[in-house]
Parts: sequence; C-alpha cells; structure tokens
Amino acid sequence: MAVLLVALATVPAAKADPITITTNGFSLTNLGSDGTVNTDNDSLAGDAASNTHNFNGVGSFVALLNPLTFETGFTGANSGGGHPFTFSQLLTINGQTQTLNIIGSIDIDHLVDTVHVISSAPLTFTFNTFSVVVTVIPADIAGAGAGVFCDNLKAKVIVTPNTVPEPATLTLLGVGLAGIAAKIRQRRKTRLS
Repeated sequence: MAVLLVALATVPAAKADPITITTNGFSLTNLGSDGTVNTDNDSLAGDAASNTHNFNGVGSFVALLNPLTFETGFTGANSGGGHPFTFSQLLTINGQTQTLNIIGSIDIDHLVDTVHVISSAPLTFTFNTFSVVVTVIPADIAGAGAGVFCDNLKAKVIVTPNTVPEPATLTLLGVGLAGIAAKIRQRRKTRLS
C-alpha cells in the first residue's frame, strides 16, 4: 500500500496541453472585376494571426484564424453576379504546418457586394498525446457601397486524446497489479499455514 501511495505522489498532475495556432495571412484582389476598372476593388485580406489555447481533455473550441478586411468599390459594368474563388494559406499548430485550402465566392450587386468564405477540407494534426482537427467556419461579409468592412475568419478545433497511454499511467497500472499480486500471494500463504 505504501508503494502505491508513493507512486501516486510521484505521478505528474494532469495539466493542460497548450495549443498554439498560427496563420500566415493572405491577400486576394480582382474578385469579380470585369477587368475594365481598378482591380484593387472588392479585395479580401486576412491578416496573420497567432493565439494559444490551454486545453485540458477532450472537446472543441473556436479559434481565430485571420482578422478579415473586405474593401469594396466599383468593379465594372459587367461584373455583376456570383464569382467563385479559392485560396490557400499555411496553418501551423504547435510547430506542425499544413496548407489550408479554402473555397469562397463573391456576389456583386448594384448596392451591396458580399464575400462568402464557404468551406475547407478539415486538417488533422497528430501529436504525442492528442490530435487536433481544424475546420473553417463559414463567414459572410457584406459591403454596402464603397468602403472597408471587417470580420474574422474562425475555425472549429476538435481535440481528441491519442489512445497510447502515457508512461506514468503504465507505471501506476504496473504498481497496482504488483500490489494485487502481493495481496493474493499473502492470502495463499495464510491459508496454507
């Protein structure tokens, strides 16, 4: 029993795993322009961002990927309607980097232009004790008239533990099994006496 208590005292306490999410940002121009006017109008930029979440256990949270800036303006007489686009940016979690491929579209109307970030394929990052799945949350930014409009691009982050037990857990299990075996041996000796 004393060995079990000593083992419990020396096992490290459960602690939160820090998850640091970093993006490099992006800049898209000429979204929906018919090519006859300034192509900087109806541009979408996502600033680089970095944030850390201390997460303990299993579950999910919403993380900021990029602060967004949508600059609207006249894009030409023949630019109305919907225009799909795709873009990529690097996403780094705890030192692992993958490419996040995102699908979007812009709807150009006479008075309001709206940019839509529609979806991305989920990315999975695997670490020693946990895995992280990142999926972009759809976002819409409407711009009424010429101007600059802002929002945030976010992602749902799902954290799951890996099934490989930590060494401390295996040690504790071994000490417990040894204690049970010793107790069984002691009972057998008592019965035989």
